[in-house]
Amino acid sequence: MKTIRISKRDISPQDILYLESQGNYTMLYLNDNKKELSSRTLQIFEEKLKGYNFYRVNRSHIVNFSAIEWFDSGSKEINILLKSGEQFSISRRRRKLFSMMIL
Repeated sequence: MKTIRISKRDISPQDILYLESQGNYTMLYLNDNKKELSSRTLQIFEEKLKGYNFYRVNRSHIVNFSAIEWFDSGSKEINILLKSGEQFSISRRRRKLFSMMIL
């Protein structure tokens, strides 16, 4: 499997739980409870991770589909819970595509 270069470290996409925008930086949260800060924007990672099992759920987060524990679409909002315990709401404009991808 390919890896992504973060600073001086190569990371396999399957090791990434989710990514979080921090202005012009991106924090990567990994399976081993570690974090890696990158000087690349979330938009750059969105392009790099195309073809992998990732989805941008809102302006600030990209999640790995394999890290999703469950999702709730019972109300107007769609919320997801990751296996690591983090919870995110999917933005209105991304809900329809998410629903089509997950089902």
